[in-house]
Amino acid sequence: MQIPMLKDPAKALSLFAGLQRPLTSVLSDGLSGAPSPSKIIPGGSPFSFCEVSRSTDLFQISSVELSEQPIHIDDVFFVHIHGKFQESFSVNATFELSEGCGPHCEEHGIPPGEKHGTLISASFCNMSLVKQSSDGRGKNYETCPPEKGDALVTSMGYVHPMLFRTPGWHNFTFDAKTANGQRIYCLTTEICLKWEDEDKNKESSLTPWTDCTWPRPRVEHPFNSDL
Repeated sequence: MQIPMLKDPAKALSLFAGLQRPLTSVLSDGLSGAPSPSKIIPGGSPFSFCEVSRSTDLFQISSVELSEQPIHIDDVFFVHIHGKFQESFSVNATFELSEGCGPHCEEHGIPPGEKHGTLISASFCNMSLVKQSSDGRGKNYETCPPEKGDALVTSMGYVHPMLFRTPGWHNFTFDAKTANGQRIYCLTTEICLKWEDEDKNKESSLTPWTDCTWPRPRVEHPFNSDL
């Protein structure tokens, strides 16, 4: 597993393997198996499925949890994704992280239609810690690429203060695919990033989005049954 250098906003929130949770807690909570086609993902996080998410995605997500909420500038945080892998895949699967202003670019002073944001791509296995149960009785093991069955994917991120200096809204999308382009999963979120110290927030340049709150109301998408 490799830790990426944080050279731009997307890398600053890039995910790499970190704190673990017992897989047995996932199974005992009844979160294993195929996800519900509801619009909201259980777990209380601000994540939702992408418009491109399908019921045929290789990792059927049943819940997503954050180690803390809200996330502030200069915070380290952990993302726990619970679900079930429908099948295994090759080790050269990719993980793409995109960052931008989402549907609110005009609020950031970005002209309509102008592209804005950053995109990085890395190895799925370098960016994800996958835990699975070998016998269903609490004996867990780490493996990547994963095998078919229930799994807990844990990743870590860092909001670098040199890159996120001013409070505001940010849109992030995590899109994982196999080497041949089959989607593993896709999650998206729009979050307010601020300093925990309110004095630092007050010192920041005033903009239409400076006084944001966690989380911002989001547009959520159910699984699409079509391919």
